[in-house]
Amino acid sequence: MSIIKNIYLEYALLIGSGILYTCSFSPIDFKIGIFISLAIYFYILAHSSRRSSAIKSYIYGLAIFSSGVSWIFNSVYYYGGEYLIISILMTMIFILFMSIFFIPIGFFVNQQTKIFRYYYPAIVPSIWVLMEIIRSNIFGGFPWLLAGASQTGTLFDELYPSLGLYFVSFITVAFSMMLIIIICSPIKKYLLIIYLTIVLTLLLTIRLIPINTSDAKEPLKITILQPNINLGIKFHRNQINNIKTSYLNLLNNNINSFVVMPETAIPTLYQLDKPFYEKIVKKFDIKLISGIFNYNQLDKKVYNSILMLNKNKESIYNKRHLVPFGEYTPLENIFGIVSDMLKIPMSNISHGASNQSKMYHNDISIHTLICYEIAYPSLININDSDYGVILNISNDAWFGNSFAPYQHLQIAKVRALEARLPIIRAANTGISAVIDKNGVVINKIKLNQAGHMNVEVYPSKGITPYMYFGDYPLLMLIFSIILLYWKYYRKYG
Repeated sequence: MSIIKNIYLEYALLIGSGILYTCSFSPIDFKIGIFISLAIYFYILAHSSRRSSAIKSYIYGLAIFSSGVSWIFNSVYYYGGEYLIISILMTMIFILFMSIFFIPIGFFVNQQTKIFRYYYPAIVPSIWVLMEIIRSNIFGGFPWLLAGASQTGTLFDELYPSLGLYFVSFITVAFSMMLIIIICSPIKKYLLIIYLTIVLTLLLTIRLIPINTSDAKEPLKITILQPNINLGIKFHRNQINNIKTSYLNLLNNNINSFVVMPETAIPTLYQLDKPFYEKIVKKFDIKLISGIFNYNQLDKKVYNSILMLNKNKESIYNKRHLVPFGEYTPLENIFGIVSDMLKIPMSNISHGASNQSKMYHNDISIHTLICYEIAYPSLININDSDYGVILNISNDAWFGNSFAPYQHLQIAKVRALEARLPIIRAANTGISAVIDKNGVVINKIKLNQAGHMNVEVYPSKGITPYMYFGDYPLLMLIFSIILLYWKYYRKYG
């Protein structure tokens, strides 16, 4: 039976805590909010039946995704033909599906499972992180609003390079679970001593893990262009010349010799507009990086790509991890009809090869990531003998003036911390930014502003423990915890 007698109050509290979870992320950044949210959520589940707990977990997920990623409607509606009913249904189906990943938490946190046993701060985070990992990879994945991403700019920054975002999620959930168990347990002082000992030992151990990275002596001088082109005109053929003029006007400013333009800067096939790019390079005497649509004559496929061009050499990187439904249609036999009806521009993109040649600027490695790819650290292949930077180009105009561009930038901060590499980020409508290897934004162009930014970036060399081992240590830990719990549960109940 629920400890809160008024069922309407309980559900209001549950929904409010889901919204508070979202508020812990950018742009609100109420960091402690996620701990309060999770504590309320676990407290309610702990006093509910298993069936009720599963339902309440689903409602909690609905509150999180409804408040945190409803910006998906913006892209589906405005750039998918303005079909209101279909756009609402697509957004609702997406939120309903994503919320399913909270249901397993309800099966492990409820009255029947005797949650107040001292070892539950290990069990619950294991299930939580496992659900985050599945959610981040199934059907192309959606690694948004992961608990660990909320804690950038806090003491947890020291954990990212050692064990990564999912470990920060684990710790965040574990701390919230400890709080509830201490509050509700009759042996508060005993548990408080145990948990503090475990936490301090863990943090001291992690601090002893060496993070051996070093900065280059000379900075990389770059210019980032943010044209702020509305997506409503970007894919109109009669606007191409105006878009080109926007870039030429930005290039007429005082710029560095290394210039970065955003994703799909000119929305035509590169092969058809190659003279324009060559003219820019020659006229302004620059090395140019730009997002392009690349047509490969050998396989007759179109790719979302990054071009690096100077007077003597051309290099192209093809995007590997595409946005489901935005750039390709998963399970096309099922969803193909809806995709054809929405007619989202350039939604038939092909996946780039998993192994592609790395880009270099002089002796500096350029780790290229396009838009959504910044959410996947496994796409960053670091050679610890090279100085390097991460380059992320994007077009967040798809999401309008919503939380999405801020959340996207926050995810980029996590990647900078995990890899201990600076990030150069160019976005069509923003937020373009330069992030140092400590996850700090050192300069940016605000959302929905046109402009250019001259910055100096110090490339970094070395490989962090997380980039070397990935998520394998954490996966081994959570599977070991789940296995031990399963054996204990079978024996003792």
